[in-house]
Amino acid sequence: MQTDYQNLDLLKEAVERKFGSTPNSPTDFVSLSTDIQTATTKSLGISTLKRVWGYVKSSHAPTYTTLSVLARYAGFRDWYAFCAQCGGNEESGFSEDSVIVSADLECGAIVRAEWGGEKWCTLRKTEHPTRFVIVDAHNIKLRAGDAGTVNTLSIADKFVMTDCERGGVRMGTYIGAKSEGITSIKHISAANPEADSPR
Repeated sequence: MQTDYQNLDLLKEAVERKFGSTPNSPTDFVSLSTDIQTATTKSLGISTLKRVWGYVKSSHAPTYTTLSVLARYAGFRDWYAFCAQCGGNEESGFSEDSVIVSADLECGAIVRAEWGGEKWCTLRKTEHPTRFVIVDAHNIKLRAGDAGTVNTLSIADKFVMTDCERGGVRMGTYIGAKSEGITSIKHISAANPEADSPR
């Protein structure tokens, strides 16, 4: 397989965004390997990651399997899906909306996740770093006014909201998009400093 090195650089940037930093030490690569396994249930060796990032010299291009695990970690189905998203068009390169880290959003930010064709959930960020209130929901068991914790939203991953509450009653964890994963993530509006922030 011939690797598109421009897309590989974009993929590394996407992984770094999800990881929170650029790995540049043995400890970083151990942490990244662990984080990838936790997020994808697939394992990539520390030496493999070091070669991809050029920390260790290598004359071999990364394999499709390695690229696909990294793409999955970054929020895509596989390497080909990532390349298709890049599309060869500079304006359609890696989308920051493919993976949203809740802690990066400002209070009041509104995002919408969609899956399964006719299912969606619109969430408003509260003052808590990972706490959201449901603005509206369609064809799912969550309702407007429900509150819960969402750490990340990633294309092709399940929608997971923990510590859900409805009217002050704890409901546990909601899991949506179990089969196909989230298919679309959109920023509906910028942060609103006057947004409600229950809990």
